[in-house]
Amino acid sequence: MDTIFNDYLLYYEARMKRWQNSDIYTHSYQSEKAIYDLIASCTSLDDLQSKAELFRSLTVKNAIALVQDQETYRKKVYEDCKEFVRAKAPAAILEQAKNMTSDMEIVNMVNQALQKNSIEITVDQLVNFFYSDFVAMENIEVYQQASIPEEWKKECNQYAQDTMESGKKLWQENQLPEARQWQPGWTLNYQLLNEGRHRRLIPVNDVELDKKIAFHKIYKPA
Repeated sequence: MDTIFNDYLLYYEARMKRWQNSDIYTHSYQSEKAIYDLIASCTSLDDLQSKAELFRSLTVKNAIALVQDQETYRKKVYEDCKEFVRAKAPAAILEQAKNMTSDMEIVNMVNQALQKNSIEITVDQLVNFFYSDFVAMENIEVYQQASIPEEWKKECNQYAQDTMESGKKLWQENQLPEARQWQPGWTLNYQLLNEGRHRRLIPVNDVELDKKIAFHKIYKPA
């Protein structure tokens, strides 16, 4: 057996064994094994080259198998974490992967799915405008409700009014227009705040959250 052919055999054997006991890369293991078995059935490079068409077919299947294994697990992790928007990309990739016939088709399909999902993720995270306004809303509450000497009330009320006005101006002139570049007609969907991926980022109880939502609708109306 010539040295180069033996190196090929050892290389693909190592690739196969890499996933042999993996619970995640099950498709990849079977695919790598099919490639290794093909090479092991040959006796020389010339023999292998005579089976080039089959070898290429198996390598494409191998690429598809790797994508399937990776995206299956990625989808599981996202769903376990209740990151349902992020889970859309692996779901879309898995749906299309079985129809791919070349490595470039796979690459292009995956890139398109990820690009589409990146926009969906960005739009979903626009709800973070709400939490980023917490400090301003709490400052307004303090200005309006603080127990202070009478001579300071007018000044505190002015602080509250100024903060409200600057927030509304920022919202109407910058934040809303920028958000609507990602999704025309976008408005803040407060119901999303109760979904796990967003709710876990807001460290207040439900009563306080409802109060903040009611106030935010006044502070930054659509």
